[in-house]
Amino acid sequence: MSACLKSETVRVGDALVCSFTGEMIMDSEDVADQALTAALDQRPALLAVDLARVEFFTSSGLNVLLAARWRALAEGVPLVLVAPARQTVRVLELTETGALFPVHGSAEEALRSIADPA
Repeated sequence: MSACLKSETVRVGDALVCSFTGEMIMDSEDVADQALTAALDQRPALLAVDLARVEFFTSSGLNVLLAARWRALAEGVPLVLVAPARQTVRVLELTETGALFPVHGSAEEALRSIADPA
């Protein structure tokens, strides 16, 4: 396991919140991919990817998120981002991929979105 990225996945009702801490870079792709794959294997009602504690985010992190999004779409699992840092949002903007990911300010807000999809 890469020391530069840690993950923790917590079940909240029918949803999962997968939180990352550290750097989403090339050296941490496996950690992020394994965590998101394991979460999607459980077929949650929602997968919230909490990026609030991601200090550094590169195209490698984006590629992992895009792969997870593709699989989530194929399996009918909504995937949302939670509290991405400004630098992460900037990468999404520069690559014009921000519109692919619904963003919520907190995990609680994301979880409410499945209870009240309006």
